[in-house]
Amino acid sequence: MTTTLENLLSLSDFAWGRLRDRVQGLTDAEYFWEPFDVTWSVRQTADGLAMDGFAEDGLVIAPEPPPFTTLAWRITHIVDILQEDRTATWFGHEVDPADGQPPVPGSAAEALTALDHSYDVWRRRLASLSQEDLDRPMGAIASQHADDDGTAFALHILDELIHHGAEVGTLRDFYRGLHPEDPFEGALSGEITPAERPTLVAESAAAQRWELVPMLAELGFGLDEKTANGFTAAHLAAGNGALETLRFLVERGADLSITDARFNADVLGWAKWFHQADAIAYLEGQGTNAR
Repeated sequence: MTTTLENLLSLSDFAWGRLRDRVQGLTDAEYFWEPFDVTWSVRQTADGLAMDGFAEDGLVIAPEPPPFTTLAWRITHIVDILQEDRTATWFGHEVDPADGQPPVPGSAAEALTALDHSYDVWRRRLASLSQEDLDRPMGAIASQHADDDGTAFALHILDELIHHGAEVGTLRDFYRGLHPEDPFEGALSGEITPAERPTLVAESAAAQRWELVPMLAELGFGLDEKTANGFTAAHLAAGNGALETLRFLVERGADLSITDARFNADVLGWAKWFHQADAIAYLEGQGTNAR
């Protein structure tokens, strides 16, 4: 029987993995993008003549409606939520001094590091809880939430992770829609090398740009690299029934035994999952899993 804590940890890891995938490749331009005149972000602060880190915009009482917030502000908010002291103390636990309080991230790279650290802190704290911690009312330390138990508070933190993570993903979609980028064009012109972006064959398959797969392969981009979601080009060709591309990948020696991150299935498994009869017949005729 699955325990409450195991369910909470499973949900937490799922939500975290989805968010972490959505922020892969985040750039400083996206991180600080302000599409409106009134926007909250994180800004460099000054101490006399010396620059002294970054701080979040904000007011004690937020205006109604609240202003638009940048990816920098939203990611910093998630970092704060996950590792603030109350994710230990409201459960009746002590804060480990080693958890630290990282500064407000001043770049996309610093933001991803801070996100990883904050989730490690939160998950360690969550995993340390007993059933008694989850069942017990939190008491006076939780102020107006004194009568709520630990499970309710854990679910609140997970709700924060989920809905702010969705905001981050949506904002990245908006940015990309307004700032279109074609990495495939850069690869074909020689501006992007396989070392710089090794996953382009898989990305072209994910975009269903099947005509690019052989072109990128000829330029040295790997056939067995995975997308951020954990799929190879062969998985995607089999699942989509893109038989010509699948044949090309097999003939070029693509590894058909690699399993993906979503279904834990090999390439034939994908063809079967998505009911691609022609791909199934072709792969079964190849002996599928042998390279």
